[in-house]
Amino acid sequence: MAARKPRRKVDARNLVYEISHRVALQARTRAAETLPGPRFRPLRIFTLDPSVSHRLGGIATAQVPYQPLAPGPVGALFEFDATGAPPPLTVAKLDLDDPLLLLSSGVSPSPGDARFHLQMAYAVCSLTYAAFQRALGRDVAWAVEGGSGQSKLRVRPFAVNEDNAYYSREIGLEFGYFKAAKRPGGHTVPGGLIFGGLSHDIVAHETTHALLDGLRAEFYAPTQGDVPGFHEGFADIVAILQHFSYPEVVAQGIREGRGDLANATLLSNLAQEFGYATSTSDRPLSMRSGVDVAGIEAFDSDALVPDDKLSRYRKNMEMHDIGAVLVVAVFEAFATVFRRKTDRFFRLAGIPSEGIGHADLPTELVQVLAAEASLLASQFLNVCIRAVDYCPPVDMELGEYLRAIVTADRDVVANDPWGYREALIRSFRRRGIFPDHVPFMSEDALAWSPPETTLRIPELAFERLKFRGDPARPASPVELARQARALGSFLSERKNAEALRLIVRGMPLPKGITYAAPPIVQSIRCARRVGPEGGVLFDLIAEVTQTCTAIGRQGPFEFFGGCTIVIGPSGEIRYVIYKRLGSENRRERQAAAMRGPLSRFWVKKRGVYVTRPATFKILHARAK
Repeated sequence: MAARKPRRKVDARNLVYEISHRVALQARTRAAETLPGPRFRPLRIFTLDPSVSHRLGGIATAQVPYQPLAPGPVGALFEFDATGAPPPLTVAKLDLDDPLLLLSSGVSPSPGDARFHLQMAYAVCSLTYAAFQRALGRDVAWAVEGGSGQSKLRVRPFAVNEDNAYYSREIGLEFGYFKAAKRPGGHTVPGGLIFGGLSHDIVAHETTHALLDGLRAEFYAPTQGDVPGFHEGFADIVAILQHFSYPEVVAQGIREGRGDLANATLLSNLAQEFGYATSTSDRPLSMRSGVDVAGIEAFDSDALVPDDKLSRYRKNMEMHDIGAVLVVAVFEAFATVFRRKTDRFFRLAGIPSEGIGHADLPTELVQVLAAEASLLASQFLNVCIRAVDYCPPVDMELGEYLRAIVTADRDVVANDPWGYREALIRSFRRRGIFPDHVPFMSEDALAWSPPETTLRIPELAFERLKFRGDPARPASPVELARQARALGSFLSERKNAEALRLIVRGMPLPKGITYAAPPIVQSIRCARRVGPEGGVLFDLIAEVTQTCTAIGRQGPFEFFGGCTIVIGPSGEIRYVIYKRLGSENRRERQAAAMRGPLSRFWVKKRGVYVTRPATFKILHARAK
């Protein structure tokens, strides 16, 4: 690794704004160039985990985006490390460009072959990255730095001997392995080895954490329970919706649920083998489920459901429970739209509404329903991922995620004939997830509003931007720095800073704030969204954060603010999604969380409470 040049110390009090090192880091994460030749690399994987029979679709040949790979495998985005494999597994590196493996769609699926562990994790990591790339219309940069050249995410399938898996900026993705309980659930071998890296859900979940961290610099800062809760819930949503990528699994789930996704546990449960292995009973348990309502009458209706049948959001919920409410809200909306779009097929098959979930389905109907479910899941996944670009950069709340979903989807799909957004709004409302400062749960009220005054940054108009070919690829470091300076110069003017809810030199500090650091331009990225009718929407998505020192009962603590700025092709600012440093309610809420349920995420340094490193390791260690 090349020696890093020491950074020149600068007194932040003399700066008007700063440019984060993450701006230049964007140029160092580049997916493989699309060249003449194969588009995909077929690789055999477990569609869920080793506990699912291949007769139920448990094994599939995934079409992984093609790129040349060095032994490891090591590619443009990922670098795999096989050290730490427990006996009897032994492997140094996996060469997926070996001609024999190219001809046979990779290594044969087997928990006893360490090479397959590497293949499985590589395939799912790559497929998850591709899902984000497709939804956002660009390459997604990692938050990890690494050495010189391209940034790669390091992945260790045999990292730790414990029932945990986690992501960290310093290390990458680490998956654990452990021995099952003496009397595990399901048909798990008592005391058998369980590997997190062989669970499709766990690998997709952790990769999503890494991608979210790459998209947002301070998104992980645990300022209140919704922040880690959103991380967990969003990662689970990505994992569940990817179940629908595999036709045989979807068909089996549809058949099992007799057309009702609420009963299709094969599709809605997460990390089944992991749950079995850590269970102490004979009752099969998964880690989490996407469904918690009894019967079909709750879907697409406002029917009241008993409290013991419906998970509802509460401010004092444990963070994993918050994430679970988010998962079921999104999955319920997905199931609602599925019912709307497939009702005609049931009628054609002579199955009345009351027969759905009870009647046996003919094979032809199962195939039609499975195809509809797969397409719909990919659309919902796009909707959920695109919304991240419309979220505030810090202190995320579940209600704000709903607003981001509505705004992002309206921008791309003005006409919503099947009511995707309506289904999501109704489902969030039924779960008690209400955004602050919104009088009505309607699309118009929930969508973010444009700035009150016209704001424009001419230097960021698309006619001034210099792309390196495809706008989906990051621009050069020089061009990215120019764009960041243009944004920094704009926000340095007091009237613009006030419109962006930032504090710059010369402005008074809010009550309860003793020091405000200069705003930091964390990222500025191109977004390309393609609508269902082929229309293409281009924007720039900029992220600015600002920290300050706030005073609380326990002493001074780090407090976060900032804004996400959506900039149109002419340089006009379309949305400013902000978190004010002057918000007393947010300060009090964070101080209370730091004293209580989130205290383990904070540590006192030089007299000020700041966030601990390895946030996700702490989060997952308490999830067991």
